[in-house]
Amino acid sequence: MAALGGMLAAAILKVVGDQVGSLIGGQIALQMNLDKDLKKMKMALESVKAVLKVAERQSITDELTGLWLKRLKDFLYEVSDMIDEFEADTQAITQPSTRKFSFKKYLANMIPCLTIGPNITMANRMKNMRDDLKVITDQHKEFTLTNCTNVNEPKVTDIRETSSTRETQIIGRTEERDIILASLSESMTEDITILPIYGIGGLGKTTLAKMVYNSSQFNEYSPVWVYVSQTFDLIKIGNSIISQLSEKDKESGYTGKQMIHNSLEKLLAKKKILIVLDDLWEDNISQLEELKDMLKVGESSKVVVIATTRSEGIAKKVSTIQPYKLAPLTDDMCWSIIKQKSAFESRGDKEQLEEIGKVIARKCAGVALAAKSLGHTLQSMKSGQWESVRDSNIWTAPSLEDTSSTQVLASLKLSYSVMPSYLKLCFAYCAIFPKGQKILKDDLIHQWVSLGFSTWELGEKYISQLLGLSFLEHSKASSTVELYDEDIILLTMHDLVHDLARSVMDDEILLVVKGNNAEESCYHYALLDDCSKPLGSDLSKIRALRFMVCKKYKLHDDAFSSAKSLRVLDLSECTIHKLAYCIGDLKQLRYLNAPTVQDAKIPDSITKLSKLIYLNLHGSDRILALPESIGEIEGLMYIDLSSCFKIKKLPESFRRLQKLAHLDLSSCWSIEGISVLLESLTQLEYLNLSKCTNIGDTPEVLCGLSKLQYLNLSYSSYLECGKEAEFLSALTKLEYLNLSSWNCKLTKLPESLGRFTQLKYLNLSGWRDMKKLPRLFGSLKNLLHLDLSRCFMVDGVHEALVGLTSLQHLNLQDTQLSLLPDDLIKLRYLKLSGLRNILVEYLDEPNIDAFSFLSAVTWDILINQICRINLSELEHLDLSENYHMERIPESICSLTKLHTLNLSGCTYLAKIPASICTVGSLKFLYLKDCAMLPEIPQLGSSAISLPHFVVCAGNDGSSSNIVLLKSTDPFELLITQLENVKSAGEAHSIKLMEKQSIRMLKLEWTQGVDRFVDDKMLLEKLVPPSTLRKLEISGYNSVIFPGWVVGQLPNLDSLVLRDMPNLEEWDTSYSTGEENVLTRVQINGCAMLRMKGPLPKVKIWEIRCSDNVLSSWNECIVSHISASSSSPVTTMVSVSDCKGPHQWRWLQHFPGLPSLYIDNCGDLTGSPGIIQLLSSLEELWIGDKHMEELPIWLGELPSLNNLYIRDINGVKELKENMRQLTEHESLELGFCSSISVVPQWIGEFTLLKRDISVFIYD
Repeated sequence: MAALGGMLAAAILKVVGDQVGSLIGGQIALQMNLDKDLKKMKMALESVKAVLKVAERQSITDELTGLWLKRLKDFLYEVSDMIDEFEADTQAITQPSTRKFSFKKYLANMIPCLTIGPNITMANRMKNMRDDLKVITDQHKEFTLTNCTNVNEPKVTDIRETSSTRETQIIGRTEERDIILASLSESMTEDITILPIYGIGGLGKTTLAKMVYNSSQFNEYSPVWVYVSQTFDLIKIGNSIISQLSEKDKESGYTGKQMIHNSLEKLLAKKKILIVLDDLWEDNISQLEELKDMLKVGESSKVVVIATTRSEGIAKKVSTIQPYKLAPLTDDMCWSIIKQKSAFESRGDKEQLEEIGKVIARKCAGVALAAKSLGHTLQSMKSGQWESVRDSNIWTAPSLEDTSSTQVLASLKLSYSVMPSYLKLCFAYCAIFPKGQKILKDDLIHQWVSLGFSTWELGEKYISQLLGLSFLEHSKASSTVELYDEDIILLTMHDLVHDLARSVMDDEILLVVKGNNAEESCYHYALLDDCSKPLGSDLSKIRALRFMVCKKYKLHDDAFSSAKSLRVLDLSECTIHKLAYCIGDLKQLRYLNAPTVQDAKIPDSITKLSKLIYLNLHGSDRILALPESIGEIEGLMYIDLSSCFKIKKLPESFRRLQKLAHLDLSSCWSIEGISVLLESLTQLEYLNLSKCTNIGDTPEVLCGLSKLQYLNLSYSSYLECGKEAEFLSALTKLEYLNLSSWNCKLTKLPESLGRFTQLKYLNLSGWRDMKKLPRLFGSLKNLLHLDLSRCFMVDGVHEALVGLTSLQHLNLQDTQLSLLPDDLIKLRYLKLSGLRNILVEYLDEPNIDAFSFLSAVTWDILINQICRINLSELEHLDLSENYHMERIPESICSLTKLHTLNLSGCTYLAKIPASICTVGSLKFLYLKDCAMLPEIPQLGSSAISLPHFVVCAGNDGSSSNIVLLKSTDPFELLITQLENVKSAGEAHSIKLMEKQSIRMLKLEWTQGVDRFVDDKMLLEKLVPPSTLRKLEISGYNSVIFPGWVVGQLPNLDSLVLRDMPNLEEWDTSYSTGEENVLTRVQINGCAMLRMKGPLPKVKIWEIRCSDNVLSSWNECIVSHISASSSSPVTTMVSVSDCKGPHQWRWLQHFPGLPSLYIDNCGDLTGSPGIIQLLSSLEELWIGDKHMEELPIWLGELPSLNNLYIRDINGVKELKENMRQLTEHESLELGFCSSISVVPQWIGEFTLLKRDISVFIYD
């Protein structure tokens, strides 16, 4: 199929022709007297163009024609390189420089004959190349090129033109899923069950495997998905399985099979595991047997393996039960898909095309992918072109393999062959991405632009055309609550389409699997897997270079320096300690993706990259500044500096980047002085200043950025100025506008907002002082996402929403609303949390305090209306924090797609209809703090109530219901009765670490009951997300903690450990980071616990019934000083019910301690040394009902201001030396009934200070 590569010749010819044409009549050509030579070159290229289309078609079946096209293509690349090199060499002389002195230009002006050398050299090279071209063009005369009757390029329909057509789904696979599940159920008595699904590429094997993978039948299994691919690597497969099963080895990197064997032996033991091995190609029986042996190592384990493969032979070799052959779709099904994709029913000539279409459908070999692609291709074709497709010689082209998969690939080849030449080149370039890679849409277009394949505007069109052909696919469907975010679109390619792209580029792209034997230096693109080595000199002509999976390698300074022709350099998967100075030698570089640079400086040489249009330094949080001369890269169109938060100022030359269209400075907290630079950047279409808190007030210059389509000012200082938002008036092209803030001082939107007809996303969350929305707000017909949360003052919300018929996501939390418009029928997400209405007495001068929550009567009207209007698409309904809502009506069941219902904080809610269990789509019901609700309604078997989740054993005894938490991501989660979890795999399957919304988490076991799983083994699988703020663990009965407690929780603020009588050790060596300080740690009922390692920094320690914790502190390192100040970290220690013999010297670890609470901790009189450790104490609480005598040192604390003595019923009198406390502020005696005589000196307190308080009560 290498012949397909010849089809790129016409596209490359156009790119080179455009290059030559752009020079003709230009400054360089005229000054260097090269205009005539350039015109001759262009004429020579045009002479070739006439025969190319015929040659491309003939190359499919004629090997000699294909070889000729390859020679022509290589020649065209040479011409392109020559022109680029010449431009770079002459630029220093011919273009004005902003530097104070240019030596090259000075010499050229003083000695004009110096410019003659480049002139002669270039003219000679062009003459030689014209001669070479003549030789190549003469060769084509040896071939008999038969003219084709239809040589016009067909129009490829933009997917946006057919957006009403629903995407075709895989047909007939549900029944086949059930057959596979039934087969597995009968066979899962063995330790390992392997069921392969085999069939030709594109049939839907992976789709079917996913359906089995997500089946509830495997809820209690730990799921593992491994993409195997054509390169079979047992070590890679083993490491992938380990990393998915073990929280410790998230990036497992074992290099030996024995190490993998040992790890899997432990991980698989006594567990249920479901493994999908996707796209298996290895047919060596010994290798496959070794794979089976690797998966059999777990003692008493149950492993189920689903393997997908194209080969029946491989399926039979690897299987333990009968493999499943996936049948193709019927011809009628393929014809149905083609009709749908080609808009067949709307054609006027459909009767005469019916039989032709059915013939084409039969050629799809039952593959939906082929039918979809051909259907889209046929959509824009006339009847004669349908016949050409039917009769194309591609169907009969010779192939090394005469298989049905070849027939499928032929249908894709046909779709490819009739593409316009520009689209062929853009599609073929996608071969540089690894199979299965998620591709950022905008980045792909920028790479096309950098390689000269397209402009930005055309790139958008090409993406839509490739999506329509199914040559590109969206990587996932948007979720219900996912924010509409148009600037981030991920694409992917079907494996079979990727194979096609690789076959087209076979002789042009160097892949890792080919090794580094670049014979004859014919490669123009490279995908490599090791950036730690210098790039070979034989790759000097490559134009695009990507590295993959290189995070474990340090980027070598010469990893790219020899590739002087590079246009695209992607280092996003490398570890960049420092960007090499030689980066400036890549004169042709247009695209540089180098995120997370770990150096304080970007080399000044980067400013020599005069052709650079794309620069991404995202996440380079050590960079202090950009080069001062950054403005010399005047062609820059895209800059991403997001999260480069140490940059304080942009260079003055930044204002010269007048072609800049995309600027992302989000989370650049330190940056200042942006406003003065924005005035010059009038071409900006994308501006993100989110979380830029030091950029000052809203600048008037924003009015001049009239081309903006995306503007994000959320949580920036621009929103805190108190001005009106008139700067928005001129930004009528906006599609995305985010003005959310916690402290917004803006009070009014411009009336012109109603003219923003292209606006799709609008976030005004936190506009606390805005009282009205613009009069024409309802004219925003394309608005999909609207957030008005915390817009307390806005009146007339109902009226403003009328007409927003496209809305899918609506957040009205903490707003005034009593009715919802009837025309919001496309809503998928609706949040009506904490709705308000204004009190009558405050109508004239409203403020936030003047609002009350909606009454029960108003709520009845509103909730009935929500259920009455046609919200047939609604999936997520949030009614939380509506305190006066008393009932949910029966009509809630009319919301047939409702997935999540949040009623948390509805204090007076007393009734939820029992019929809610009939809403089959309902999965999550949130009922926190619904105090008046007499009982929780019985939900369906697949639905759960949150945030309190009770683990129950399954009805069949084989699993628990914890697997129902897989799809949840709540703010707060309390999981109790963890002893009912049946396997650690169940816990792992909920992927707690990935639930980034969780801030509060409680994990609780019931004490004194049997477990199915060891507590430590279970807790290892319940690693919380890094976003967690509060964690409580209760009832845990293992002797040690897993390593993650609390080491992987950088945002943790509060930790509670309760009722763990068996816990002996907590190793805090890997606890929270150096800068992290916890507000509170409470340890209660952990009598055996000893802490090991340096203690975490904590403000308040609360220790109760845990004697060993205190004694272990004597052996720990305690960091007691804050990193940001000289004040002590710990401000209070509370010790209760710790009866053991105490060595109070642990107090020495808390110098400067201001507060101490001691309750029921035995005799304190025998600890005279304690006084030396309490010199800083300002507050002291003492209590112990068995204490018979107060310690004498109480009267000797020099800094004490407040003393509280409670529950000391054995003490009969106060010590005389306590008289000294009269110099302090407060003395409190409570529940001290045994003190019968109060000393006279107590009265002295009231004489010394007026604000002294003395309390004596019983």
